[in-house]
Amino acid sequence: MDENLTEEQQIEQLKRLWKEYGFAIVLGALIALSISFAWRFYNNYKTTRAEHAAIVYEQTMGDLLNGQTSAAIAQAKKLIKKFKSTPYASLSAFVLAQNAVESNKLDEAVKRLQWIIVHGNTKTFRDLARIRLARIYVEQTKSDDAIKLLKSVKSPEFIGLTAKVRGDAYLKLNQTDQARQAYQEAVDHLPASSGIYDLAKMALYNLPN
Repeated sequence: MDENLTEEQQIEQLKRLWKEYGFAIVLGALIALSISFAWRFYNNYKTTRAEHAAIVYEQTMGDLLNGQTSAAIAQAKKLIKKFKSTPYASLSAFVLAQNAVESNKLDEAVKRLQWIIVHGNTKTFRDLARIRLARIYVEQTKSDDAIKLLKSVKSPEFIGLTAKVRGDAYLKLNQTDQARQAYQEAVDHLPASSGIYDLAKMALYNLPN
């Protein structure tokens, strides 16, 4: 405080400072409370949305099991549109992709899987979408694209499955040595009880010497 000010001026300055800093402190407390309330509201909002999405997804799977494919597809599209931030959106996109493959609409399946790669909220979903998309690329004679895409798969639980699809891609390109290496890696990492293990082992056995 300036000592050259008169006593009356100093008192007035003290009042002004108290008012200014006192208000700032109160405002800061209000902001902190608002942030805390907003965070709790946001968490409750996310929980409510996730619960709602779970209900819709359960309805989707029920429709599929009952053979009501059209209803299931409609519910899946609703999940993707309205509950994009939940894992059920990615699961629904997988449902739509599988339905598209079964209907021989590979371009539609590609679009759904690419959506998961971009928007999927877990690494597992994104990597699984890459593997399934790579399988479609192999069927579309885009084996180079499949091999490139599989390089992005980093989840350790998918090493065997990734190697199997990579082997299929190399086989399509008539690159037998690379295919053999990939199939062997698949056999080494896949559980012997899985059907994919049997396919990889058969593919490895049938490769020309």
